[in-house]
Amino acid sequence: MLGQLGAASASTLLWALGCGPAARPTARLPTVLGEEVRAWLRDAVARLAAVDPGAHALAVTHERTAAAIDVVGAGLAQMRRDGAVLRVRGADGAWREHVTDVLTAAGIDEAVRRLGGAARATPRGFPAAPVATPAPAPVDEALLRDRAAALLRDDARGASRIVYAAGLVEVDDVTRWSIAATHDREERRRRVRHRATRAAWNGTRPVIAEAARGWSGDLRRAGLDAARLRATSEEALTLVTPGAFAAGVYEVELAPTVVAALIEATVAGLLTTAALRHPALARRFAAGAALAAPLLTLTDDPTAADSYGAIGFDDEGAAAQPVTLIEGGLLAGRLDAAAGRARRPGHLGPLAPGATHLVLAPGTSGVVGARDGWRLEGRAHAAIAPGTTRVVIAVARAREVRAGSLTGRVFADVELVGEVDALLGAVSAVGAEVETLVRRDEDAGGALWRSLAVPALVTRGALRARRRAA
Repeated sequence: MLGQLGAASASTLLWALGCGPAARPTARLPTVLGEEVRAWLRDAVARLAAVDPGAHALAVTHERTAAAIDVVGAGLAQMRRDGAVLRVRGADGAWREHVTDVLTAAGIDEAVRRLGGAARATPRGFPAAPVATPAPAPVDEALLRDRAAALLRDDARGASRIVYAAGLVEVDDVTRWSIAATHDREERRRRVRHRATRAAWNGTRPVIAEAARGWSGDLRRAGLDAARLRATSEEALTLVTPGAFAAGVYEVELAPTVVAALIEATVAGLLTTAALRHPALARRFAAGAALAAPLLTLTDDPTAADSYGAIGFDDEGAAAQPVTLIEGGLLAGRLDAAAGRARRPGHLGPLAPGATHLVLAPGTSGVVGARDGWRLEGRAHAAIAPGTTRVVIAVARAREVRAGSLTGRVFADVELVGEVDALLGAVSAVGAEVETLVRRDEDAGGALWRSLAVPALVTRGALRARRRAA
């Protein structure tokens, strides 16, 4: 049933209920380990320095606790993954690395030997160790279960067309150590996410609605409130207009969920050093090139302390600093290692530049909306064709607008298509209210956390019914 509905939270929920595949056993760390890990990594870097003085060691311990509930049951699950990445540069200038999930003295020693490090460490000076961040209080499992159960308490749960409802509360506790000859860094961070899913049938097709809220810090902070849960159920119960609308170029109001999808695709596809290795994009989007309307300014700010995507340093050990990507519509920066954006899924996967906490500056007016066109809202996903600016944004719903008011006609499963710079360049209004959205992606066996704070936008683009594979 979940597969038919396409519920995005199904796999996470099933894992939390203990129905997923068994986790691969990993070495367990002792309760107190900070100084031990630092000693192992310093010894490793000193031994690898015989190969290259730029040697780097990164270690991580990640504990995940999730409580889930749906219409058929509830459960709580825990996972722990520890590991380390050691890197050294060879004689040809290329970096070599070894990843281990055995975070012990023996595991680190084996990684050093595989990279050709010296048998013994040569004494060397390291920067002073940072003051360790106090460990957060243990996760209160009873509180987690109560918070998950609260995600099913809303007025519409008993509606006859709501066929599936689920709630998930998850906590990711991550501690990282990064050591090289030039730095010694440590960070402990707790990320909390609340997620609610509702599914209803509209004729023969399912309508899925989801809401999520996340942050870094205290587990007891308020999550999704009753009003947001009711709105999620009402979204799932939305009745759509039979038939089809005329495809064409329209003025469109993009809800924050749709703006977030467009911004994510733009950053990943055009605003990282990896993306701009494509010669055509590099020529077209040099620093200072026009990418958007003058109304738009976009920043990636990992220093927003309580944001879900915040980091203190990246997975190469570089201190993370805010980077302005678009300023007044002009290309102002890119995400790369120099800006502290070298990231690994789960801190152990392949290294690549990535966003942390994207902030699109809001407008000054509280009124934003299309006069004659469509309001696009609900779940959205955007994809840019590699090496181009062509973007397709799949959106859950389009509501017709005439003379600034909704007509009541609603069409499901639509696509907004066009060139990224054309869509962003045609923005004529920016909302004053900002909505924060959170992402937790599983990639290459590990999690990547990020968040976005975005307002609604009004632009022009080609709208059509979603095209499906034959």
